[in-house]
Amino acid sequence: MRELQRAMIPDDENGEVLRRMLDDGDDLTLERPIEFFHVFDDESQAEAFAAAAAEKPFVSVDEPEVDEEDVWQVCVVRIMAPSHAAITAMEREFADLAGTFGGFADGWGCSPADPAAH
Repeated sequence: MRELQRAMIPDDENGEVLRRMLDDGDDLTLERPIEFFHVFDDESQAEAFAAAAAEKPFVSVDEPEVDEEDVWQVCVVRIMAPSHAAITAMEREFADLAGTFGGFADGWGCSPADPAAH
């Protein structure tokens, strides 16, 4: 089953991450918080994006934070199973939204699923 699941994942950057998760024993059918990161040059762009993203259904948005290089980051979180199609669709949707505020997507991440929690 795991090999079939692995073979059905497209061969791109998201697919590579998902295959590594499978190889590490993660169950990709289990929901967990998936974090989508977006970066901006200034606070006003980050705040405008965060407000617009928060209007989207089924997501939560962390407060914008600035790093040591004065880059502003906003994390959008959606609880879902990490499927290639869902992650890619979310990335595209929020990358487009970030672009309207002068920002861009900066990847995604999640912790391994906790089977005991399901």
